[in-house]
Amino acid sequence: MRCLVVDDCEELALLWRLELTTRSFDVDVALNAEEAFKAMLHTRYDLIVADLGLPDGSGVTVAQSAAMRAPDADVVVVTARTEFPNGELFGMSDNIVGVFRKSADMSDLYAFVEHLRERRERDDAPAVRAARDRGEAEEAGADIFGPAWSKARRITANAAE
Repeated sequence: MRCLVVDDCEELALLWRLELTTRSFDVDVALNAEEAFKAMLHTRYDLIVADLGLPDGSGVTVAQSAAMRAPDADVVVVTARTEFPNGELFGMSDNIVGVFRKSADMSDLYAFVEHLRERRERDDAPAVRAARDRGEAEEAGADIFGPAWSKARRITANAAE
């Protein structure tokens, strides 16, 4: 899984690259938004971990650019801010799937990234991909994941109402 880490703190970006690489991710690092935009011109990323506050932009602008270049890319925004946004970041770009505070213990971020990888692998399973191509993804999900699929779909539908 291709990952781009975008953070202006080089030490932190390199630490994240090391951690994600040990988890079998193929990781590139950009130290600002401009470097991220250039990297996205040449590489299609599955996951982007972007700092909210960059010297020449923000994690949101990186997410918006990624949405145009690679609509399937998931973006996780990280921030050092103590005031935590109340979900408004999710409305700024459709591909922002998570927001985390920077801290000494980033185990929650790494667990979330692993979840995203597992979801992507599951969604790319041949049966689901073929059903999606035929417009039958709901049925394929139920066939593969059983009753839990139907329950999850009901919960999601109820939450959307």
